[in-house]
Amino acid sequence: MRKLLILLAALLVSTQAFATYFIVLKDGSQIRATKKWTVVNGKAIVTLEGGGTMALDPNSIDATKSEETTKMGGGSVLAVEQTAAPAQQQQSGLGGAYRLRKLPTDAQQNTAPAANTTPILTPTGPLLSSEVLNKFERAYENVGIFEHTIKATGPHSLRAELTADNEEKVFNAISATSFLIVRNAGVAGAQVDQVELFMKTTMGGSSGRFQMTRDDATAIGNKTLTREEYFVRKVLY
Repeated sequence: MRKLLILLAALLVSTQAFATYFIVLKDGSQIRATKKWTVVNGKAIVTLEGGGTMALDPNSIDATKSEETTKMGGGSVLAVEQTAAPAQQQQSGLGGAYRLRKLPTDAQQNTAPAANTTPILTPTGPLLSSEVLNKFERAYENVGIFEHTIKATGPHSLRAELTADNEEKVFNAISATSFLIVRNAGVAGAQVDQVELFMKTTMGGSSGRFQMTRDDATAIGNKTLTREEYFVRKVLY
């Protein structure tokens, strides 16, 4: 006879996981924070685990799932069906009887490609000109970001490493990047299709990693996608 067994999987959580608060949004995405959000002037203020803060609409947060996920260290509770079987068979099959949803380790994050993201362009032919790179440098400085490294990675792509240690600078960098992509940095004959955007804090923590495409930049420029929505949907850690 088939029986429904509700199994609470015991997770071995690292020291770092205990310090992580998992904020689960109603669309299923997660944000790693250092503590539970606080509501200020109608906005949920989140202190990011990698450094910096961000503001969210409190209605976009699934408070119940956030608490459950944090208690499980990023795991989830599964309901598993099993059939009666000899004791020896059950013991050998326990490894595949149920699956746990786990957050990737730092090594996996650095080596495994993120799902549903645009692949990094491979340099072919001439790279973007120094004039385009200079336009990006000046744009970032205009929004208060003075520590930066800009490198061309292909004929239509570049990589920008920025030090942005607060919410305002992170969102300003997103705005400046989308503005320049849509306008091809204002350089005649140039075409910018993708920018790899790596932002960190002055202490070395991550404040956001993105692969902004022309479609992303156009959506932000047309106001069909806000900077905050772009951050939540597209950020890679």
